[in-house]
Amino acid sequence: MIPPPGGGPRPRPRLLACDLDGTLLDSRGRLTAPVRAALLRVRDAGLALAVITARPGRDIPAAVTGGVPDSAYWAYSNGAVIHAPGEARPRRVLGFAPGPVLRILEAVRAASPHWSCALDLVDRTVTLDPFPREAAAHWTHVSHRTCADRLDLPARVPKLLVHTGTGCGPAVVAEVQRAVGGGATATASGGGFVELVPPGTGKSEALRWLCAEAGVDPAEAVAVGDGLNDLSMLHLAGLGAAPANAPEEVRRAAGLVLPSNDEDAVATLVALLLDGRRPYTTEE
Repeated sequence: MIPPPGGGPRPRPRLLACDLDGTLLDSRGRLTAPVRAALLRVRDAGLALAVITARPGRDIPAAVTGGVPDSAYWAYSNGAVIHAPGEARPRRVLGFAPGPVLRILEAVRAASPHWSCALDLVDRTVTLDPFPREAAAHWTHVSHRTCADRLDLPARVPKLLVHTGTGCGPAVVAEVQRAVGGGATATASGGGFVELVPPGTGKSEALRWLCAEAGVDPAEAVAVGDGLNDLSMLHLAGLGAAPANAPEEVRRAAGLVLPSNDEDAVATLVALLLDGRRPYTTEE
C-alpha cells in the first residue's frame, strides 16, 4: 500500500502514464540513467506503462525510444495517435476531418495576420505561410505551403499548431480558443505553439482508452506531466503528479509535486509508487 500525501492507504497503481518533454526527459532532452532504471522497475513490477506526448513519433530520437521499455504504449500528438507495444502501425488514430481543419485555418487567419498554422499529420508536418521555417528546422518530414487552398488532407488530422509569435501561457491559449470557437480545444505543451485538438480528445481521452485496453480503472492509474496539455489526464487519473518545473497552474492541479525533471522526477515518483517512500512536495 502506498501512503498518499494526505494520509490513508492507497492501492498500488496498475498503470503509469508519463508526459515526455519536461517530465521524462531532462531540460537537455535526455532520458537519464535513473529514469531509465525506474521505467524498467515499472515494467518488472507488472504495471502498464504509457508515454503520452505532444510530439509526433517521427520527432522522437532513437536514444529516447530505445531507453523506454518495449512493453510501453506510445501515444503521440497529444494522444491522437496510439501505438501498442511493439506495433509499427498505430492502433488508433483520432483527429479533425478535412472540413473542420479548413474552417479552423480560416478562423486563425481572420483572428490575426501574425498568426500562422502547421498541421501535424501521421506521416509528416505541413506548415503554412507565414509559419516561421526556423521554428520547424529540427522537425522531420516537413513540407511548406503558401496556403491551404490546395491541401490534400487525410481523413484525420491529429493536431494543429498555431504560432502566435508570443508565449503560450493560459492567456494566449484562451485567446486562440476564442478565435477558433467550439470546433477545437486549445492547449499548449510549452514552447512557442498553441495546440488544437478536436473537442473530447487529448491526453485524457488517450489515457481513458489506454486504461480500457489494459483492463485498468482510471482510478488505478497515475499520470505525470508538466504542461497545460497534461491537465486533463492529471485530473482523470487516480493520482496526478507534476514535476517542480511545471507552471504554477499545473502544480496546483496535481495531487503530488515531485522534484524537477532535471532531478529525475519520474524516478522519485516510481520509488514512491513501488517502495512507499514519502514524496517531496513544493507545498511544504
